[in-house]
Amino acid sequence: MNLIELRDVCAGYPGADVLKNISLSFRAGEFTALIGPNGAGKSTLMKTIAGNIIPSSGAVSFNGTPLCSIDAAAFAREVSVVHQTMENIPPFSVTEFVRLGRFPHLSPFTLETTGDTGIIENAMERAGVTHLRNRILMQLSGGELQLVCIARALAQSDRVILLDEPISHLDISHSVGVMDLLHSLNEKGTTVLAVLHDINIASDYCHRIVALKNGEVFASGTPAEVIDYRIIERLFDTVCVVFENPITKKPYTFPVPGYMKSGQ
Repeated sequence: MNLIELRDVCAGYPGADVLKNISLSFRAGEFTALIGPNGAGKSTLMKTIAGNIIPSSGAVSFNGTPLCSIDAAAFAREVSVVHQTMENIPPFSVTEFVRLGRFPHLSPFTLETTGDTGIIENAMERAGVTHLRNRILMQLSGGELQLVCIARALAQSDRVILLDEPISHLDISHSVGVMDLLHSLNEKGTTVLAVLHDINIASDYCHRIVALKNGEVFASGTPAEVIDYRIIERLFDTVCVVFENPITKKPYTFPVPGYMKSGQ
């Protein structure tokens, strides 16, 4: 059975649908990347899967149940979300922030249990941020903050994690660190769905790539099937070449500079 399924979904914002008749399914244990040009609908699709945007038509289901009929807290106990950016960063310590992930698991007016504490500690250890436990969020680097956000997501649920551009503002070292963590989680059974702008990172780490353009599914398949110069050139409207990464054996994309295309 598909874990997440979208059937003929149209969704967006008041007065304008961004997604147009999207039909997709995601199986448990997959590591999937959403790629595509700016404005293609990647973040809108992620928010629709997360339940933050209600489709204007079509249906989204989770584990065979319509998403609209699943209680928000129950869904949050199964699926955690790492958003693209964090605005108005609260003056919390890392531990306090990661603890927020346990809220969907607590009944009103109940206190955190020893079991919850253990899950919080384990989440910070898995994300490699235990040494930051007493630091204030505003004191962290971008890479550290992203790992802390993943730790909070793990404290909430490690079954399914949705991430919107988790490495978009990170340097190479931190990008690899975040992706290595997601890869490790996926190998242990976590279903991961991430919006990624770096096609080569997506190719190296993901089982499957879904390409969106103009709110529609443009291509879907393995990296070898999607990262083809004929697809990537039409997807991004730019000239490129695709070679094999000699280490990972996955396809790598290289855009052709404009001055080369013009013969200058």
